[in-house]
Amino acid sequence: MTESVNPKITSAGLLLLRIFASALMIHHGIEKLSDVQGFTTYIVDQYFGFLPFNHALWTAGAAYTQIIGSICLLAGLATRASALGLASTMVFALAFHGLDTGLQGAPLGIVDAHNYEYETSALYLAIFAVLTLWGSGSFSISSLFKSVLPEKLQPWA
Repeated sequence: MTESVNPKITSAGLLLLRIFASALMIHHGIEKLSDVQGFTTYIVDQYFGFLPFNHALWTAGAAYTQIIGSICLLAGLATRASALGLASTMVFALAFHGLDTGLQGAPLGIVDAHNYEYETSALYLAIFAVLTLWGSGSFSISSLFKSVLPEKLQPWA
């Protein structure tokens, strides 16, 4: 016997994910903008020196993705596109933490000061992957306007 989950409960769960992930992620973007040169020098230049263009552009791009993407995610506006952008910033965060501190004995190791560097990025990536796949649910701005969008854009709303 298979049980189906009430779509309203699923939408409520997606709303909770969107609210918490957005509220917690937005400050990461603001933090980057507060010291673009510092983040660029100590993170982008050191760990992602292969990236083209001025590295400060990558810092600003990540910051604005985290700010604007979080606002859109919170509202449920272009959720899949926003979550995909935010997930991409977490791929870089995971790469940075992997290069900087490694896996720190995961999953059973215990590190000094009990501070695992990569866990938060991994959790954000998982949340943003779920939201990229499932979308915002019915409790979102996108769901109000989805029917007026062209059919090819509706899945990304």
